[in-house]
Amino acid sequence: MADMTGTTMATFLPEVWSTLPTITYRQTQIIWPLLDHRWEPEIGVGQGDTVNVGNFTQNTRSNVNARSTFGTGASVTFTATTESQTQIVVNKMAIDAHRMPVEMSVQTMPMYKTLLLEGIGQSLAQYMDYDVASDDTNGFDAFTAIGTDNVDVSEATILQGETNLNDYLAPQPGRFFMMSPATRASIIQIDVLRNQLYSSSVGNLDGEKGNGYIGKIYSLDCYMNADLEAGTSGKKNFIGHMEAIAVAAQASPKVVRQMNITDGIFEEVAGYCIYGFKLVKSTFGREVDGK
Repeated sequence: MADMTGTTMATFLPEVWSTLPTITYRQTQIIWPLLDHRWEPEIGVGQGDTVNVGNFTQNTRSNVNARSTFGTGASVTFTATTESQTQIVVNKMAIDAHRMPVEMSVQTMPMYKTLLLEGIGQSLAQYMDYDVASDDTNGFDAFTAIGTDNVDVSEATILQGETNLNDYLAPQPGRFFMMSPATRASIIQIDVLRNQLYSSSVGNLDGEKGNGYIGKIYSLDCYMNADLEAGTSGKKNFIGHMEAIAVAAQASPKVVRQMNITDGIFEEVAGYCIYGFKLVKSTFGREVDGK
């Protein structure tokens, strides 16, 4: 998605602020990069705040018709397609703002300001991950639940989640298991699962898998994330496919800065990101209750 308009850091932040790199959040996110970004380019600057995702069915044998007699040239049966969309509404805004007395800003502290901006990107990344994990309409919490709250996730539960993906012909690439640190501690105590996690890595995890990647169990790429939603006592993990949830967001956060003299001469800095997400395929995932 193209960056939205707004005051840019380079044109508004004087002195050391203007020399800092543009902050980012995607390099520190765990959940967000695993979701379906294919519809993001449909939103451009000034082109509205919704994406119309056309509803369609694919990989189903019911759409296929066969000749009753080979070589007869019988007419083709068409599947009727009508206009109907699922809308991704970009209607969420995450903000991380900081205020400091002006006497701090006049000191030579380039490293402090660098770390402050990095922290803004990291906090926005964590918030967006938690938001999609905890949303009960379009996020992980909207899917059918398996497992038991605050009970170790078993191999049978993991197989149940994977079997669901197999039943609905979810492609092999794009499958993932998002687990809490406590659930990760649970499953590595099961020999067969521990061997699955590390059999392909032999001590060296694939760096291309991204943040939080810890290995593979059966057909599922496994990730650990501390920002999952809490259950009654445990955590809500997730087994699903990237096509289950479509997302759209700014390419990077925007940063604005101002001087506030009304409240006592403060330097104020805020970073924000505008985004949205939508559950598209409810069968392509299962909430996994556990620890």
